Amino acid sequence: MDRVLQAERDALAVVAECERLSAAELEQARQRRRTILERTQARIVALHARAAQALERGAAEILERHLRSATAEVEQLADPQRRHAALERLVVRLTTAEGGAGVGR
Repeated sequence: MDRVLQAERDALAVVAECERLSAAELEQARQRRRTILERTQARIVALHARAAQALERGAAEILERHLRSATAEVEQLADPQRRHAALERLVVRLTTAEGGAGVGR
């Protein structure tokens, strides 16, 4: 009978040790999961930041191109010779049958 009771105590001790080891491994797994999640979130934040910077650069480049284009057009319109030539072409278009379909006749 003593051997049976001792065997039961030994078995209970083994079960308790297994439970303790399992709990420790479970906690380690949870910590690894937290670490992975934190690194993943940091990577996502970094990717979003890089994407936002790229979008800002692209928008700034587009705006700069539009400004340069508008500046060039303003400079062209400010040139008296170009303006005069454009007005002459407009007059011809408006006063000829082909250009203005008889407008001004």
